[in-house]
Amino acid sequence: MGNRIRRHADPFQCRVAVGVADWLERYCAAGHGDIWLDLGCGKGELLAGLAENHPEIFFIGIDVRRKIAETFFPRYRYVSNLVLLHGNANLSIPSMMGQKKVCRVLINFPDPCDHKPRYKKRQMVNERLVEGIRSILAPDGVVSVKTDRRELFHEMNTLFLSSLKPITAATAVPLSNPVVSEWEAECRKKSVSVFSREYGLGYDSQIE
Repeated sequence: MGNRIRRHADPFQCRVAVGVADWLERYCAAGHGDIWLDLGCGKGELLAGLAENHPEIFFIGIDVRRKIAETFFPRYRYVSNLVLLHGNANLSIPSMMGQKKVCRVLINFPDPCDHKPRYKKRQMVNERLVEGIRSILAPDGVVSVKTDRRELFHEMNTLFLSSLKPITAATAVPLSNPVVSEWEAECRKKSVSVFSREYGLGYDSQIE
């Protein structure tokens, strides 16, 4: 659909693990602040838009595709509160955060890896990743998941509900100056359903 770039890349071929040293210096230079983490950030345009609207937040994006990283990430180097990194999220979470906690984790339209049945094992969201995300999430942190694939949504929802609590739309805090990704915008334009949910640790009384 449109300019959507499905990965169709074997994540097992990317052995790059992102570490604390890959982002900490820029984080300190930006003046610290809350950290948001986008796993599978694609071309980085969503995070770049969020970073420009929210200078008080520091954004980290990771994508497994080297060509995408080399082609698109350099154009956002001027954004001081943003760092985009090539690497494998499954090899980087939770160690890449060191002692830092993340206030929001974004997983937007991950590759469903459903073009061949045997490729399902390549899906980014698995039990190990969910446990890693849980360990780096701040007490009031949020995990936000979006996909245009119903089956993939149900699979991810089951995994996250095994470790986290759902946050209802009524209690979720809306983001000021929201930014929509290129793919979500195209889904809206073509009336394609987008399945989404947010999760938290359950420490906050507002979370079910």
